[in-house]
Amino acid sequence: MRFNGKDLMHVHRAISIAKEIPPGMPARDITTVATSRGEDVANVATIQDVYTVRVNIACRSVEEAWRVRGLLAAWATSSGNVAAELEPTRTPGKAYSAIARSISRPEFKFGFATVDVEFMLPRPVMHDMTQKTASKTGAESMSFMIGGTASVQPSFSFAPDANVNGMSLTMDGKTFFRYKGRLNAGSTLEVVLETGAVLVDGEHAEPNIVYTDTDFDIELKPGSHTLGATAAGTLRARWRDEWQ
Repeated sequence: MRFNGKDLMHVHRAISIAKEIPPGMPARDITTVATSRGEDVANVATIQDVYTVRVNIACRSVEEAWRVRGLLAAWATSSGNVAAELEPTRTPGKAYSAIARSISRPEFKFGFATVDVEFMLPRPVMHDMTQKTASKTGAESMSFMIGGTASVQPSFSFAPDANVNGMSLTMDGKTFFRYKGRLNAGSTLEVVLETGAVLVDGEHAEPNIVYTDTDFDIELKPGSHTLGATAAGTLRARWRDEWQ
């Protein structure tokens, strides 16, 4: 397996992987509300989970086990205080976004030590390492296909062919974003659903969002979808397929 671009097996020659323990189905936090007929579901949200790597260390002493554990710690915390790609051994081309949470003490017995490395997964869903894109020029709509088994939140961009004063984006015929500012021909408006960021030619433009007609929480299920705009231009979608 690899984390933050470095293979665990390259950390030290005494290391071998005993077991990788990924999460199961992403855990969900379910909020309910009381009704006259009992409780009803009000909201469902995916919550964090863990990925555990059980590591064997071939060593002749407890001191040597602790020394190699230190190298493991450096590998696991190499991303600092931000998440990085964790690539499981058995799913090439896919990864979790992860950050080191804990590393156990070495359990030494008969020339071997065992150490558990735990990674916290803020969103415990695997994603493809390769980003997918779809684009169409001189158009007011574009179809694209989401793969995988989980819903995703793509980033969208729109570059108008002519100057426009305000515009909207639709998904499968329903408006999900409205912009009230001017866009010049050739400028690029980018909408990042995951963070709620809106940029024009790389500069933040959130004050021009019409929030009453904007929904950054939309998620696209696997299958075909159609992105539309209220003016002709270049439409683009970027995303990574995700796997539960």
